[in-house]
Amino acid sequence: MPVGHFNLDWLAHNAQRSYPLVADSTKLDVTGTFTIPDDFIVAMYLPVSWANNIDTGKFFVKRLETGPVGYSITIGYSSTGGDVDVASALLSTASHTTNQVYGLGGLGDFSDSWGWVQIGSLNNINNQSAGRWEFLVDGSRLEPDVIRPNIRNVMSIQLENGSEISSELTGVIRLVAGRNFRITPVLVSGMDPTIVFDAIEGEGLTETCVCDDTSTEPIRTINGIPPDGEGNFTFLGDNCMEIVSGSHALTFNDVCSEPCCGCTELEIITQALESFGSKATTLENFLVSLEARVTQTDQVILGSRLGDRGCTPATPCG
Repeated sequence: MPVGHFNLDWLAHNAQRSYPLVADSTKLDVTGTFTIPDDFIVAMYLPVSWANNIDTGKFFVKRLETGPVGYSITIGYSSTGGDVDVASALLSTASHTTNQVYGLGGLGDFSDSWGWVQIGSLNNINNQSAGRWEFLVDGSRLEPDVIRPNIRNVMSIQLENGSEISSELTGVIRLVAGRNFRITPVLVSGMDPTIVFDAIEGEGLTETCVCDDTSTEPIRTINGIPPDGEGNFTFLGDNCMEIVSGSHALTFNDVCSEPCCGCTELEIITQALESFGSKATTLENFLVSLEARVTQTDQVILGSRLGDRGCTPATPCG
């Protein structure tokens, strides 16, 4: 029963009673030391897919994480295989205002569920110890009207091209036909809508590519060799030739520099080098002998040098 009467509206009533928890829930965690205040969660809405074969009476507040910075709320489902996480929400203490709404995002098999939770006051919950508090279904069961069975829909689309996968595309997504490609929606009463993709030659769904006069002819052969039946060329490397693909380019790398000469050619070069070395030694010995003779010649010439006074025709030399 409400403690008092003030601002008789939906949220004010909920702040004085267990809702959105059932009226007979204990609101105690598994240790019996933490209690969910009535004025903390004042409203909640969570749509889940009917394909999960759920029982709306088995959803409950599974976990609360409290601290000075903020709070984390995890909604769970009690199944025969054990309790599972269904959705979670985060809220910041600093930015919170009374009766603020936070997104409740689905988890695991319920990832396509997107609901909301409305948080009232933080005064009473802040008076309790901070920590991680776990609950059982009997202690924090949610009212069945909080859970709304919903038809599962497409949450997003991703494009896959080889090993590349695009980011998730959400919102309004338009499929556009290209050249010689047709997309046709099939809407038949009593049947699921269908989209048909047709690749048809000569449909002319777009204008023909107009090339300018400066365009070059495509590569049709390499050294007179045509491609295979599918128009492909195959470049094969070996132990020392690496072929790396780039943007409209192929790079050929010699990774080990294999010699181009064999043993016969190397033997001839070795013999030539040995002969050159022998002749170089002979030349060096000759130069040493020549140097000694030049020195001896210089001494003889200097010993027979005339005095400072030169000869004149009138004064014979001697």
